[in-house]
Amino acid sequence: MFESSLLAELHAQFPAHQFSPEGLSVVHTGRFANAIVYRYKDAKFDLIIKDFQHSPWWVRKTIAPLFINQEYKGLARLQDVDGVVDNFCRLSSIAIAYDFIEGTPLRQLALQQQHLPSEFFKEFERLVAKMHRRGVVHLDLRNLGNVICSKDGKPYIIDFQSAIRFARFPRWLQRFMRGADMSGVYKAWHKLAKDSLPQAKADYLHDFNHVRKRWIFKGYPIQRAYLWCSGAVTQILNSEFVRSILDRL
Repeated sequence: MFESSLLAELHAQFPAHQFSPEGLSVVHTGRFANAIVYRYKDAKFDLIIKDFQHSPWWVRKTIAPLFINQEYKGLARLQDVDGVVDNFCRLSSIAIAYDFIEGTPLRQLALQQQHLPSEFFKEFERLVAKMHRRGVVHLDLRNLGNVICSKDGKPYIIDFQSAIRFARFPRWLQRFMRGADMSGVYKAWHKLAKDSLPQAKADYLHDFNHVRKRWIFKGYPIQRAYLWCSGAVTQILNSEFVRSILDRL
């Protein structure tokens, strides 16, 4: 049922193309408030699709649209940045599609005890710096599954569901959020580089980890809490009951 609806949404976005059920496969089965991740592949398209259709109704009506919106806006703000996909579209309020990146997540490489050249991590560091210059923090780069080593050996960042613009926050919190992203770079560098992590970067990672242990939110849950509260307030203010009261004031 969900798959046929998803194919219909794809066809609505690209009406000239015939989408086949055989091209659709599940990459990751979402649970509860997590999206199901699909891959659609045929002669023309190779897409990753995140979809919340399976989630409980209150997730579909509250946090799912916020997660999809956050990911869409994050990708839009980083368009034309090497290391972030350029082609993406919102299929519905609770589904998004973007180009599949052929490669291997750093988490998988770490489990296989593989190594990458230092130049990969220098490029990764530059990519994160470019993202920050665009005013965006990812907030989940310490999760090595969100960084892909592409077939040509370049870093790609995925999963911008937690990405936000940091300008609205106090300066001390902006520094912490940017530090969370950069510590993800150095964590990957430490685990996967053929050569040891340069001392200055190792000191940075050590100091950030020390602070992070005493930080109650630890980066990513800041975004979760922010989105949750925003969604709840939005739904309350848009409810018929509240509108009827406001109309009488």
